[in-house]
Amino acid sequence: MRHAIRVSTTLLLGAAALLAGRTATAYAQDDGDKELGWFLTGEITGVWTAGNSESNTVGLAGTLRHLRERSELQFEAGAVRTESGIITRIAVGTTDDFIVEQETTRKKTAENYYLRGRYDHQLSDRFFAFTGADWLRNTFAGIDSRLLFAAGAGNLWVDDERLRFKTDYSATYTFQEDVVDNPFIKTNFPGLRLSYGLWWKLTDSTDFESKLVGDWNLDNTDDIRFDFTNALPIAISSKLAFKPSLQLLWRNEPSLTEVDLEAADGTPTGETVLTPLEKLDSFFTLALVVKL
Repeated sequence: MRHAIRVSTTLLLGAAALLAGRTATAYAQDDGDKELGWFLTGEITGVWTAGNSESNTVGLAGTLRHLRERSELQFEAGAVRTESGIITRIAVGTTDDFIVEQETTRKKTAENYYLRGRYDHQLSDRFFAFTGADWLRNTFAGIDSRLLFAAGAGNLWVDDERLRFKTDYSATYTFQEDVVDNPFIKTNFPGLRLSYGLWWKLTDSTDFESKLVGDWNLDNTDDIRFDFTNALPIAISSKLAFKPSLQLLWRNEPSLTEVDLEAADGTPTGETVLTPLEKLDSFFTLALVVKL
């Protein structure tokens, strides 16, 4: 299992050229007032260490939404990259008189990029249709490129001032390229996707958000993936909120990796073997959300 802990600061990105002409119109419904128009949020992530150990993590993410009375268009993009410095020290001289030479070798230890787009159209108060596309690159999970197209429908079961819950169901088709090719499976395949989204206002200052996405490969029915995210935004003021979240990525049939083969006595054989990666990745995030 690989764990990535990120401390994030979420900032509203300045996009004056795009949003200068935005008009947010409020309209009243039985479940409260909603705003229409363009909305942009962004997130920047940075963690740096220096001294006896060296590493840096840099991440960017953003969401652009266009809300209309009966439809929603949403785009998401994000990137995270971690680089670590491996410090090697060597003493030169004698035990009484020596100097220490130090060398730092930098190595990329995490990389994750994604792009998503989705269009929802409300057919009735409780039923909607949608289409979308997801692209992902996570080389440390063995995915060089994965492009997924989805089309389906969903239900909005509850939507009021304190609780919102919806489910959706779609047919998908995936085009995947692995870092290490698996000769026993197809990389392009049809599938099914089921998901839910939950928002619950626990108190006047605290919300709970939960999202689960499950994908099933119809060509290889043992290949099942889940993306499960839970967050607890806590309002600090009318403009700021503190948002811890935990994301779990699980795949029953993970991608393969190539490792060097050694003999029982530790002698390198010059050959390599294929072995599956871990099934579960987890990401714990602390975010400061800015509302303008």
